[in-house]
Amino acid sequence: MRKIFLLRGAPGSGKSSFIARHHLQPYAISRDEIRLLLADLTVYYEESTDHLHQVIPRHVTVRTEQMVDNLVQHKMAYGETIIVDGTHITPDKIEHFRPWVEKYRYELFVVDLMQNNTLESLLQRNQVRMHYDWVKPDVIKMMYEQYKAHPEVPSWAYSILPNGMERALGQKEKNLDHYSHVICVPDKVRPEDFPHVHISNFYFSFNDEFTKKYGTYRNVITLGKTREEVIEQFRLPYFVFKFHHKHFLISAYPIRNEMLDPIRKVKGVWSYSTGLYNIADFVKEFPENEHQHVHQFNLSKIDPTRLLHIW
Repeated sequence: MRKIFLLRGAPGSGKSSFIARHHLQPYAISRDEIRLLLADLTVYYEESTDHLHQVIPRHVTVRTEQMVDNLVQHKMAYGETIIVDGTHITPDKIEHFRPWVEKYRYELFVVDLMQNNTLESLLQRNQVRMHYDWVKPDVIKMMYEQYKAHPEVPSWAYSILPNGMERALGQKEKNLDHYSHVICVPDKVRPEDFPHVHISNFYFSFNDEFTKKYGTYRNVITLGKTREEVIEQFRLPYFVFKFHHKHFLISAYPIRNEMLDPIRKVKGVWSYSTGLYNIADFVKEFPENEHQHVHQFNLSKIDPTRLLHIW
């Protein structure tokens, strides 16, 4: 939910292959593809090899960056998962996204495709790339040196390797075993029937009045009932948790298995493969699966006027 991934790597580091391997094309914003929409290929003469290359033009770089920024902001405004295909070598290129990350309450992951690449392998791969993907060797050398000088990412961002993508896209359950009680406050519970909020308990709120009163408490989670609530008010569309050593999901409507699978189960901790679905999809009403893969509590299936005590 609300995650943006910046691919980090010099030309030839495997960014396009990474996107294809993980079937991320529908989510990717590619600078090179935008450049090709703005201008045709141009010709560059490589003196050292006496060879002409058709290459992606760079004179539209400013316009390209403007379009990337507009697309990122547009998708963030809808809470969509975003993959940005670009080099993002120096820390300032990552810092560029920080204002939007804070505004739209996103997590930013930098997928490091440079760590296992050498300069020699990058240059060799550059020579056998598709004709318009070829890049001047000096550009690759410069980017490699910049990466080696600044391999770290800003402290507010997460750096992951390519094999960590699946984990980053997953939603890990929250362990609530240390709480005494877990209580859900549906949307039509009257204020006089609100529970007394105590630090030893955990609370889920679908109730606007309860949220106004207690929503800032660390042991209170407000869940969205509508598209507007999850997108514009930043309410969570669902919450996955473990309580009394059992695994649960709570949401306004039943969430189908297809939007959760595969569920990774490692040492008693479940992680759900929800990362490529739009957050608004989780508050849509779909027919319920006959056999759900996780026990669900749904607002649409409980008495909205009464508190729900979960075990």
